[in-house]
Formats: sequence, C-alpha cells, structure tokens
Amino acid sequence: MSALIDVATRGTRSSAAVPLTARLRSAGVWIVAAVAILITVIATMLMTSDRGSEAPLHYDSTAREGTKAMVETLRDHGVDVTTTEDFDTAHEASGQPGTTLLIPTKADLLSQGDIDGFRSQLAANDNRLTLIDPGYSVQDFTDRITVDDSLSPLATPDETSQPDCEVPAAQAAGAVETGDEQYAEARKGIQGLSTCYPFAGPGVTQIDGGEVTPGSAHGQLIVDEGGEGKGDFPVTVLGNSDWVTNAGIDEEGHASLVLSQLSQTDRLVVYYPTDSGEFESAPSTLDYVPSWFIAGALWLAPCVLILLLILGRRFGPLAVERLPVIVPAVETVHGRAALAARSHDRTGALHTLRMGALLRIAKRLALGPEAGRHDIIVGIVNATGRDPAQVESVFSSAVPRTDSDLANIIHLLTLIESEIS
Repeated sequence: MSALIDVATRGTRSSAAVPLTARLRSAGVWIVAAVAILITVIATMLMTSDRGSEAPLHYDSTAREGTKAMVETLRDHGVDVTTTEDFDTAHEASGQPGTTLLIPTKADLLSQGDIDGFRSQLAANDNRLTLIDPGYSVQDFTDRITVDDSLSPLATPDETSQPDCEVPAAQAAGAVETGDEQYAEARKGIQGLSTCYPFAGPGVTQIDGGEVTPGSAHGQLIVDEGGEGKGDFPVTVLGNSDWVTNAGIDEEGHASLVLSQLSQTDRLVVYYPTDSGEFESAPSTLDYVPSWFIAGALWLAPCVLILLLILGRRFGPLAVERLPVIVPAVETVHGRAALAARSHDRTGALHTLRMGALLRIAKRLALGPEAGRHDIIVGIVNATGRDPAQVESVFSSAVPRTDSDLANIIHLLTLIESEIS
C-alpha cells in the first residue's frame, strides 16, 4: 500500500514496469477519446461558421447582448429593415423618404463629417434618427439634447421607471428597467421635445410632474419632433441599451416601447459603425497559411496533449497554496486604468474623477446627502472665489476630445479641490 501511495504522490516507481501491451491499451482509450473530441470540435466549427457577429447590440448577433430578435420582429411586423456596417450604404438609405435611421452603438466612432452627412440627409427628407444610449455623443447629432448631470452622486434610482409623460407609446408600454444614464433638454423650454421615464428613488430629487430638477425636462426616453430651425429633424433617444437586447426586449414594457418607436416609418436603416476600415493592419504570417495546415495543427494539439499525459511524470507532490489569496487594491486600480486607456474612454474616466472629487468636496464643505451637483459647485465657488463658469465647466459640462483636453481638465479639477481646506 505504501508503495502505491508513493507512486501516486511522488511519481516514483517501486514496482516493475507496466507491460507494453497494457500501456498500449491505455493509450488507445485516450487516442479514441481525442479523435472523438476532435470530430466534435470540427463539426461544431462547421455548423457555426455562418453564425452572425457576437458584438454587443449587433443586428446579426443572437447572443444575449445582440439585437437580432428586435430586427426580426420588426421585419415580421412589416417594416422594411436594412442592416449594414457600411457608411455609404447607410448614408444613401437614410435619404429615402419615410425612413428611420437607427445607430444602436459606437456613435463616437463617427467623424463630424459623417455625422453632418447623416444630418443633411435626414433633414432634407424629414426622416427620423434613433440613438440607443449614445452618452455624450448625442451632442454631435443635435444641440437640443444632452446628458443629464444634475443628479446627486449619492442618488440610487429604482430598478424600474414609470413613464411620467404623455407620449402614447410610453403610456402603452408602462414600466421599463432603469438604465445608467438620463438625458435632458440642452436648454430650458425647448419646444417639441418630450421626456419619459425620469429617475426616481432614494436620493433622487423629484417635483410634481416627474421632472428631476425644476425648469428642465429629464428622462431616459427623449422624443424630439424637431424645431422650426433649418436642419432640424426628429430625434429619439432610448436611454437604456437593455431595452433592445435579445435578453431584455421581452422584459417589462421594453418590446412595446422599442417596436412602437422604431416602426413609425415604413423603412428602418440599422447602421452599426465599425472602425475596421480606418486602420488596416498589414497582413500577418497567418494570412498566408493554408486552411488545411490550421486544421492539421488543431488535430495535432490534442494528440500531443494525450502523449504528454501518457508518458509524462510528476516529480514530487502538488504545490499547496494557502487560500484565500489576497490581491492588493492597487492592482485593481491599475487594471481598470489600463482598460480605460486602451479603450480611449476619456468621458468615462473624467466622469469617475468628477464624481470622486465632488463627493470629497461635499464632505469637506459639510453638505448633506441631498446636495446635488449644482449645490456642490455653488459651494466650491463660494469657497474658492473662482469664476462660476470655469468651475461649472471643470465639474460638469466640459467634454474631452483629446488626451490633452482630458489632462487639462483633470489638472484644473485637482487644483480646485486642493484649494478647499
């Protein structure tokens, strides 16, 4: 017994070698298993070779974060849906009368020239534009809608939101899941703009009528029928991407709300921007490797693995590591910073820094949890004597377009915070 234990734990042999026939029988079992696994993998690859994209909010994606269910449902209800990743195709299609242009994500990839091209096409034919949770990119398409930054950093909205508006589609849909962003009119009293589904819950200030702050219209659904100015056109903002995903469209009133908003015209153009054409990399060595070689390599990999399992030996017992493993918090911080840097998420990084600075400043100024961003900014102006417009820009309205802009804003933010004792 002790010899068997010694072999199992240390890989040493205290008995005679195993006969070759026995080893071949054992190897045969592993080889048969490897062949079965290989056939399964090849069959799976062949069956899934025509599957659509798995990108979030992609019109061909059947994953949980895709939007194929929404697109196919609209087609079943008689809407002529055109889907494309090509800008020229989307630009031409958006100029057909009676068309809605839907940009579900990545609106920030479009240049100002591309956006102006869409604007001219839509305005010339009185067509509609629908954006799904575009963030600050909405300001590139229209000067009538912006992101609402007036909420207190300590606000905790309810999990679901009620319409609180007179838009028939929202009234029919009822409650929807609450998202992460709320949008608002860019200026007070804009005509032709309706807002629905305002945030409500602990720390969210509400007054009669469902508006979050007096004098402005806020909500996760913005329906702008356009102003009287030249170049204006109807714009709809769906403030939560979960409303349109395959996993979320059948929750709450999402399907009713989304389908009613996107079926107001006979045609729908779904444009999914990509950056693949902007930076074409040089062909790599793998581009010149024939497909049969890759298939052979895939077959060879499990064979080598099986051979190593049969002939390989462990020397000594398994290493024991004391659990749980403690990971320093600074590693998490550095990891998130690296992700933000690689994705060029300047707006998200600045938003996080702003929220942290406002929370620290509110504590220093002895402001209560009900204090909103405007109250904190007023306190900063009173404490530092700085220009209110500069403080408002640094802590609320400034949008970084480049890394240099972001660095300048952060420098001013840090400087102003240091001036508050």
